[in-house]
Amino acid sequence: MKLEDLKRSIEDKGVKKRIVNNDYRNRETKGYSLDSLKIIGITGSVGKSTTAFLIHKYLLSLGKRSILYSSIMVDSPASIISKDEAFENACRDEKALLSIISEAEKYEAEYLVLEVNESTLEKGILKDVPFAVRVLTNIIPAHNLIKYSESEYVSIKKLFFSNITDSCKCVLCFQNYSKELLEELIKINNYPKIICTNKYIAEKFGIDLNSIDYLLVDCQNKLDGLFMKINGKDSVYSLNTNLCMFYNAMNIMTFFATINALELYDEKVLTNVLNKIQIPGRTEIIRANGRIIIIDTHLPRVLENLKEFKDNGEIKKIKVVIGSVGYGFKTWSEHYKTEKYIQQHHSARKYAVELLNPVADYVCFTESDSGAEDTQDICLELKGYLKKSIESNIIVDRRDAIKNTIKDSQDGDAIFIAGRGNRKILCNGYDSIKLLKDSDIVKDILIEFGWLKDENL
Repeated sequence: MKLEDLKRSIEDKGVKKRIVNNDYRNRETKGYSLDSLKIIGITGSVGKSTTAFLIHKYLLSLGKRSILYSSIMVDSPASIISKDEAFENACRDEKALLSIISEAEKYEAEYLVLEVNESTLEKGILKDVPFAVRVLTNIIPAHNLIKYSESEYVSIKKLFFSNITDSCKCVLCFQNYSKELLEELIKINNYPKIICTNKYIAEKFGIDLNSIDYLLVDCQNKLDGLFMKINGKDSVYSLNTNLCMFYNAMNIMTFFATINALELYDEKVLTNVLNKIQIPGRTEIIRANGRIIIIDTHLPRVLENLKEFKDNGEIKKIKVVIGSVGYGFKTWSEHYKTEKYIQQHHSARKYAVELLNPVADYVCFTESDSGAEDTQDICLELKGYLKKSIESNIIVDRRDAIKNTIKDSQDGDAIFIAGRGNRKILCNGYDSIKLLKDSDIVKDILIEFGWLKDENL
C-alpha cells in the first residue's frame, strides 16, 4: 500500500495523531509526497536499536533528511517527544504510526528508520507499511519467554518477512538461529535477500560461503575499538570503529549490509561515522582520569568482553553498579503481576549475579525500576547470590551508588553501570517516578571531580 493511502486509511478510522512540534505545525509541504519516503524497518531479538541508530547517523552524515524511532531515542524534528531519551515502543498502535507518518510528512523526510518489536508485529500494526528495506539482526527463540513460547516468538518475527505486497529488499543477519530457519527466510518472499554473518558461524552451521553477501572474516577487539575485515561479493572492506565489544561487530555488519542494500555506501562517510560513533546507553563509553566507564543494558555480553580485557591486561579491576526491575508499577502490563513473571524474575536475578561471580572485583547494588517492590529487599536478595569473597555494597540511591563506585576506583579500572541504558524515567514506587539518566549522572560526577571538562562532552 502507498504511504499516502495508508495515512488516509488510518485517519478515516478516526484515529488521532499526536500534535507535531510547534515549529512544524503550520508548515506547508508543497511538492513533497509521502510515497517518496524510504522506510527501513529493523527487527530482531538484540542489536536492533544499535543497528537502527547506526543507520540513522550514517544517513544524517550523508546529508539525508532522516528520522529515527527506536528504543534508544526518537530523533524526529517534527515530534514533540524529547530527543536523547529511551522510548520503550516506537510503534505501539495506529495512533503512534499515524503520528510518525505525519511527522515525516511535515519534516519532508527522505528516510524513516524504525525499530520493530514483536508486540508491534503481533498486533499487525505495520502490515500495510511499504518498507524499502526489512532488516533482521538475529532471532533468539527464548528471548521473551515471559510472553511467548519459543515457537510463538519465531513465528511472530517471521511475520515481518511474509505476505509482503510492496517491493523491498531483506537484510538477514545470521547468528542465533538454525540453518533451516535461514533457508525458510530466504524463500519466504520473492524479494532480494542480502545475507551477512561471520566466518565462524557460517562454517559451524555449514552455510555455503558463496551464498553470503557480506562475511566477517576477521575481528580484533580492543578497548579503543574494533578492527573488522569484511569480504563482499566483489570487494574486501576494512573497518575501524571506536565501538568495542565483540557483539557490536555483528551490529556493524548488519548496518553495513543495510547501507549497501540502500546503495548508499560511501567509504569516507562510513569511516568518519564509525570513528566517532557513541551509542547512547549501549556500550556508551566515557574515559576519564585513567578509568573506563561503560553504560550498557546487556550484562552477559559486556561482562564476557570485560573479562577478556582484564585477562589481556588492558584493565585492572572490574567494578559493577547494578540493580533489578521490580514489579507492580501502576501502568506496567498485566504480565508483570503474574506469579509466573515473579518466579522468572527471581530466577533472572540469581542468574545475573551468578554471571558477576567469576568476573567482578566489586559490586554496588542499587535501585533500578523497583516499582512497588522494596528496593532494599531487591538489593539484599541480589547480594545474597554474590560470592562472599567479592567486595560489595548496597547504596539504594542510584546517583550515590555511581558516585561512590567511581570515587573509589583506581587508574586502570573499568566501571560497568548495568541495566538502564538510555532510560531516564526510574519507577521507584507503585505510582512514583524520578528522572535520572546514567550517562548524565556520570558526566556530572566527572566534572565535579575535575576529571572531565564541559568542552569534552
